Amino acid sequence: MSEYIDDFTSEIPLDKMRILLDLGKEFSFDPISSNESEKYFIKLLEKYQDNNDNSLKDLLRTAVAKDFQVVDKKPEWIQDPEWQFNDDRPMTFIGQLEIKQNKIRLHDDAIFYVFWDREIGITKTIIQIS
Repeated sequence: MSEYIDDFTSEIPLDKMRILLDLGKEFSFDPISSNESEKYFIKLLEKYQDNNDNSLKDLLRTAVAKDFQVVDKKPEWIQDPEWQFNDDRPMTFIGQLEIKQNKIRLHDDAIFYVFWDREIGITKTIIQIS
């Protein structure tokens, strides 16, 4: 029998990670879904490093609400959140498009999530299969 070894590491301290994970549920992001995401949150935490956990959560909530913009409503992920970043900033979530499996010959239904960098004009699309 093989032994599972969890070798995951993050520069985000565990107590701060708990705060970010709670906010992630509220705003539909995962602070460690990508290197870009983790980098953004490390930088954000450095900005507020002298605050206690009670005020920190409120400060982070305000910053996240400002930075994680949506055109209509937040993404409804069918897998883990994969919010997109560009130039170390969260991109604006434009919307999602559901495609049934029989429409494009997939083995399951799919959702396309579209993000846009307003300043540069580029888009990124994430595809998740249910």
